[in-house]
Amino acid sequence: MKPASACYGKMFPPTLVKTDNKEIRAKVFGYRIDHTGVVETGRRVITDLEAWGECSVCPDRESCFRLSTGTLLMEIALQS
Repeated sequence: MKPASACYGKMFPPTLVKTDNKEIRAKVFGYRIDHTGVVETGRRVITDLEAWGECSVCPDRESCFRLSTGTLLMEIALQS
């Protein structure tokens, strides 16, 4: 097996620890949760279309996407 690139399996950001008032990014996707005091004032999903274009021509895109999605699903399961 050839060595994977540094971004392999990292399309989505980690979701186990939420950080307020700061963008959390991965290779393609990210998010921001805004708080003013104890009240949540907004949530935003961030998509980097340029990075998505890079991923779309990568020869490892399918397995990378599967690993990224699997990691995200495990994080969601741990939060339940």
